[in-house]
Amino acid sequence: MANKLRELLLLRHAKSDWKKPDTADIDRPISDKGKKAACKIAHWFGEQNIWPDLVWISPAKRAQQTLKRLNLPKEIPVETQEALYLANNDQLIALLSTIPERFERVLLIGHNPGFEDLIHFLIGDPKEDDAKLLPTAALAQLVLGDNWQQLSAGDGRLSRIIRPKDIARPCKEKDAPAS
Repeated sequence: MANKLRELLLLRHAKSDWKKPDTADIDRPISDKGKKAACKIAHWFGEQNIWPDLVWISPAKRAQQTLKRLNLPKEIPVETQEALYLANNDQLIALLSTIPERFERVLLIGHNPGFEDLIHFLIGDPKEDDAKLLPTAALAQLVLGDNWQQLSAGDGRLSRIIRPKDIARPCKEKDAPAS
């Protein structure tokens, strides 16, 4: 059997709501702007028909609410991974190494700066501190080697980054499921 490439989709959670500053970080919901941005990413998934085989998501409320708005097909397995909450690059690489081989396209929904650091690590590109590679609700699509267990610096290729502001289709709150 020929080796197959792996695809990693990294979706940063939608913009969070800061109206209640006393809310614990993990419990912050997404804002109205975040709801519209997540809706745009949902439309992009549907139009591209690029569905993941597996979704791992941070336990943070804003990540969970972002997932709800994606309207993924029900047969896609979704697992909350505590380790995704504010994970750094090393923690993300360790988590990726536990993905079962049968999954070829995996979507992680989580946070910066870990996601941006992971992208730079995988594509072998030094991070530029002043560049905002992955704003909220943006999706990075990377192609990786033939397994999840042995990822090293420079092992990936960035196919594209999809940012909600680049998606022309407008979203109204009625387009997205409720929180």
